[in-house]
Amino acid sequence: MAHLGIDENGYGPALGPLVVTGVKGSSDITEKWPADICDSKLLFSSRDKFAKIEKIALAIFEISRKKSPENALDIFENFEDVHCLEMNPKICFENLPEIPLWTTIADIEKYTEYLSCFLAQHKIELETVNSQILCVNKFNDFCRKNMKKDFIDYMLFEKIMLQSIIDCDNIVITAGKIGGRNKYCCFLKNGFCGWEIVKEKEDKESSKYLLTRNSKKIILNFVKDVEAKSFLGTLAGIYGKYVREIFMRGINRSLKTERDISGYRDKHTSEFIKELYRKDLPYMDCVLRIK
Repeated sequence: MAHLGIDENGYGPALGPLVVTGVKGSSDITEKWPADICDSKLLFSSRDKFAKIEKIALAIFEISRKKSPENALDIFENFEDVHCLEMNPKICFENLPEIPLWTTIADIEKYTEYLSCFLAQHKIELETVNSQILCVNKFNDFCRKNMKKDFIDYMLFEKIMLQSIIDCDNIVITAGKIGGRNKYCCFLKNGFCGWEIVKEKEDKESSKYLLTRNSKKIILNFVKDVEAKSFLGTLAGIYGKYVREIFMRGINRSLKTERDISGYRDKHTSEFIKELYRKDLPYMDCVLRIK
């Protein structure tokens, strides 16, 4: 039976993309993984921790893809939901930085060997890593159609889930809860039309479902604090954080910011947004979320 961990990055920021990542493996563990593999938010507060995020993320890429990324575009394999405006097609992808950005190739190679050994000890084979990126322009389009943010987020989860079951009949999916939501049946009926959906549990800690169709079976669990309960989910959170930060670095370079703007609701981001409003740039919809 295959296992899939899913986590999101960028649900709450004012600027930049929403990223949902899935890491698929032959098995998962719920405790006792390396201490440096933890909630991506804890790896986000300093430049040194950016280096840690990068080496872990690129190790995940190398182990699952059996190669190193040639450039930053390699990590954006699934970016069909990025819609650049014709007036400014360079704002995201044509200003991506060279990678590695914060760490070194030697450190990445060393960490890849370390993580490979840990995976082998626990008989976990990483099969795929899949990040779905929803850019601000497309995110705003959905909002203007009166789609709720948690459902927009879920659609990215759904893409990863549907892609992951193509080549397997049985899979256990452990995903982070979306916006604190407890009930997901109405969401699941959207993409899993024709599947039998059985609700097993719905509370603030966990929402569990059994989905079956013909010979295929999915055990799906949306859990609070997935980074503490699923090793694959924790890897997904770290990888997705790296994807979002590289994307944001491209936006910062395009806008020629004096300092890197995170996009989160901090003082520097708020001041930058005020400056954007004063300039009234034609590509505001590629940068600033309306929700």
